[in-house]
Amino acid sequence: MIDPKWIGRVNFYELIFGTFLSYIFIVLMWEIVFKTKLEEWRYIFITLIGASFFLVNHYFQNAPFYLWLLYGYSLVFLVAYYIIGVKPMPGSSLKKIFATLSGIVFTIAFILFENIAKFGVENGINEFWFMLIAYFGYLAIVVWRAEVLKPKSQQL
Repeated sequence: MIDPKWIGRVNFYELIFGTFLSYIFIVLMWEIVFKTKLEEWRYIFITLIGASFFLVNHYFQNAPFYLWLLYGYSLVFLVAYYIIGVKPMPGSSLKKIFATLSGIVFTIAFILFENIAKFGVENGINEFWFMLIAYFGYLAIVVWRAEVLKPKSQQL
């Protein structure tokens, strides 16, 4: 059983808000910066693995082994990021090195997006508004990516 004393201050609304923005971020980073379009499941899977850090940060943030868990999870994330996104990527070794390092950029962006919600709630904005924005954000992603995935002949 998880010791209740281990639970940290990371809240669910932070995760929900940070995840939709992180998904947009990773798609734009790969398609604009690296000029590489990944299969949609790859963006989703990378974002899911990034979002699952919530389990570590929420349930184990005050555990005595938290840093080891965080470092281990970070290593697993970077390896998965490489295998899912970078390895199948066409291009030079230098491009692949920068793409691998973008996993760190993605992680920092994810944390910043979560902290926007945290900062807002700590300064008097109800968490409801961050959840509502996030749900509309997810809806916008579905519409955006569905349009991108249509064959050219069906796009307006």
